[in-house]
Amino acid sequence: MPLTLRGEIQDIVNTLKKAKKYRLAECIDKNWNKTALAYSRELNLWRPKRPIEKELLNAFGKELDRLETSEISKSEILRSLNKRRILQTAPHLGATEGPRFFCINWLGSLGVKEEEFYIVGMYSGVPFSNHTRPGRINRKDGGVNLFPSTFQDALVYRSLIPKRLVEEVDKLPDRIARSLPHAVAGKSYTKWALETCQHIERKILNKNNLVYLDINEVVTEYLIQVLKNRFHIFHKIFFNPEIRAAFSEAFPREIMFYAPVSKSKYEEMENVFLSSDALKSRSKTIKLDNPEILIRELEAGRLCPALLPGFMVLAFLNQFKCFGSFAQVEYLPVYQETLAKLKFMKEFKIEKIPTSNLTTGYLPDGKNAYPADLLIQNKKFVQKENILFGELLVGMKESLLGSYFTGTVKSKRDEKK
Repeated sequence: MPLTLRGEIQDIVNTLKKAKKYRLAECIDKNWNKTALAYSRELNLWRPKRPIEKELLNAFGKELDRLETSEISKSEILRSLNKRRILQTAPHLGATEGPRFFCINWLGSLGVKEEEFYIVGMYSGVPFSNHTRPGRINRKDGGVNLFPSTFQDALVYRSLIPKRLVEEVDKLPDRIARSLPHAVAGKSYTKWALETCQHIERKILNKNNLVYLDINEVVTEYLIQVLKNRFHIFHKIFFNPEIRAAFSEAFPREIMFYAPVSKSKYEEMENVFLSSDALKSRSKTIKLDNPEILIRELEAGRLCPALLPGFMVLAFLNQFKCFGSFAQVEYLPVYQETLAKLKFMKEFKIEKIPTSNLTTGYLPDGKNAYPADLLIQNKKFVQKENILFGELLVGMKESLLGSYFTGTVKSKRDEKK
């Protein structure tokens, strides 16, 4: 093993421990000297003990229908989801990814057999101003902005294609323009972006088993179904006063949803919190005395599920192993520990769900490996599978050490790095 790499990793681990980022330090310390292929294979080993809820499988199916997946492919993807119960949940939803998310998908998909599927649950609960630039064709030299400035603080979830996107796509180099789905103003941006991202990364990585979907859409559809059942745990959390109070006490000021709002000519998003008798944001109050009202808000797209309800659905009620980046390996175990202490969550036995599943890094080309650039420049992507995981990590030392979450701070948890 290269001594220089060992020294760099040890320096990162020691600094993280001093900053009380113990889980991230442990993930790096345990796995840095494994090859990317061996680590990916290890990540992709998981056998859930509980059956998946039919409502969640239906929700995945509905999202695949929205993305116009063929019936044959849909059936195969749902079979794989049910069997493997593994999701990549790090990337934010955008048409093209940057070098880190591209590296994450390369790493996460290495250990997936050809007959199975690597599913990326892209997160649309972010504004267009997010640091990942979800409303751009991301390139090393700036890229192309597809949305007007009035949308910079708007929610990506359920956003529509603006005229500017159609105009800018027409100006793109032929090599990428002919690879993009047809864009129509007023149609779903998230559908277009998912198709774009999936096509580009399938082509570059030469893998047809990559599937990209909007995980917020999946969680929304699931909630619409289960809130109709008064015996379901989510119905109880929102509509049983005693359980709602206990949940709120365990997660004070935790963001439960995001709400899109219009202010003059600008689109914005607000954080929605759970109070004693309502869901509240700065300008919105939803009384929790009738499930049908909450269901209608979800159906209309006026509420987008945030991190906590999303991971409750996926990891803790349906035993998905969720891959994540450096912040997730810290905050997801804290969600787990907090939920496990609640009496009404005991039946789900969530203590043994693997929650620190680190996928992050930069490829040796570092911050130059933009999928859009690789496609435009017609460059063949080649990366040896025996590269050490630690080699992917040292290129992002600054980001690892600057990560904000320590397992005790709650104020910025929902920025989702």
